[in-house]
Amino acid sequence: MFCAVTDLVVDHVNFAYRETPVLTDISLKLQPNSFNLLVGPSGSGKSTLLKLLSGLYPTFSDGTLTGKLTLDGYDIHDIVPYQRVAHIGYLFQNPTRQFVMKTPFEELRFSLENLQINPDEIEARILTALEKVGMTAFMHHDLLNLSGGEKQKVALAAVLAADSDYLLLDEPFANVDPVARLQLIDVVKAYQKKGKTIVITDHDWSGYTDAIDDIFVMTDGHLHNALVDERQQILEKVPSQPAIHADLPSEKKGIITLESVSLSSGDRTLLSSATLPFPKGKRILITGPNGVGKSTLLSALVKLHPYSGDITYQQQNIAKRKIAKHVKDVALVFQNAEQQFVAMTVEEELTQAQTLSQSPDLWSDDTINQVLSQLNMDALRDHIVYQLSGGQQKKLQVLLMLIIGTPTLLFDEPLAGLDNISQQNMLNVIAEFATRQHQTIIMISHQLHAVTDWFDYHLQFENQQLSYIGGVS
Repeated sequence: MFCAVTDLVVDHVNFAYRETPVLTDISLKLQPNSFNLLVGPSGSGKSTLLKLLSGLYPTFSDGTLTGKLTLDGYDIHDIVPYQRVAHIGYLFQNPTRQFVMKTPFEELRFSLENLQINPDEIEARILTALEKVGMTAFMHHDLLNLSGGEKQKVALAAVLAADSDYLLLDEPFANVDPVARLQLIDVVKAYQKKGKTIVITDHDWSGYTDAIDDIFVMTDGHLHNALVDERQQILEKVPSQPAIHADLPSEKKGIITLESVSLSSGDRTLLSSATLPFPKGKRILITGPNGVGKSTLLSALVKLHPYSGDITYQQQNIAKRKIAKHVKDVALVFQNAEQQFVAMTVEEELTQAQTLSQSPDLWSDDTINQVLSQLNMDALRDHIVYQLSGGQQKKLQVLLMLIIGTPTLLFDEPLAGLDNISQQNMLNVIAEFATRQHQTIIMISHQLHAVTDWFDYHLQFENQQLSYIGGVS
């Protein structure tokens, strides 16, 4: 059915969601066996374009498509899914959307079986792909117990194992630590050298300078190929390794205090006998490699993960606190924004958050309108939350949690999937309202370029140890 060299054609494509234009007159020509970077602000249409190229939209959306979108002359939507995936592999921005099995090994096997790969080849493909992304040791672990960065690595392995002609990767490294990020870019580059065509959306442009062939820019649903000067400007914006400026806390007790706390996941020890405070009313950054236990620590602070030792909140052991009371004092902002939503539309989510707010006088309709405008979300009130881009979901999630106004907020990668301007706007909003509501902020983030001078204290989590770093790190 298909030619030896697969030809993907995008010609004058338009896509609208509920009659609202999302992509306008998109034409795209990818050079065969090229490495392409797709950039643009959060919500500009990058993920929508990749979903169209993969054949997921408009079938799995409330949208309409016009224009020409073909693979070797065949309309993409006329090609049965398993044949389409054999030629176009797509990695979701949220990797958990791809998983249907319990372990990485089972997930990759299920995927390859659905592609009707020769059974004799399947195990070798699985082992090779997991080895490439550094996840061989976790192949039989429960996917639910993996960190966000580890899940992204597994999702990438699944796409690599399929060996598609085109690899469409949507923010594949957003939750990956900086060292692993560079390693994975090299892995993807190696697949390109095997004859694959790569398209990656990313808001972090570090590591791509020597890897990419073309840069495409998406702005308000319009696409163009970056010219020489624009390409140079984009790559020149890549910052060097940032230095986080933070002090050492002098307090021995905090709003939350760990006393000889240890954590484990399965047979893995994550944290060994940590004793330290989280000072009240401060902003505290937690950094460390993927899988070290950062998200598990936050889960323990809200009584969602077992631990040994003592964790106190306002000098009261949280083991003795009723969960209904505790969650009104300490709230976890999940890494996956969709897990936080309970209503269908942005408007319904905002209304519900207002009814739950601990500072109702602060969160008037005017204030919310102002913040929505600041986050470039004011035109999205009637949108279904699950149809928002990954970055827009993050913005909404953080705003909702700020409106509710829990005294202590635990943020798990709130800046992932956001462009630089959106990151700064988000941080400005968090800083303003956390100050006005006298909140304590504890945040995990790999997006360090945005937060060099934003935090009061910096906790490093590595080698089963959690320790404050003072001065410049």
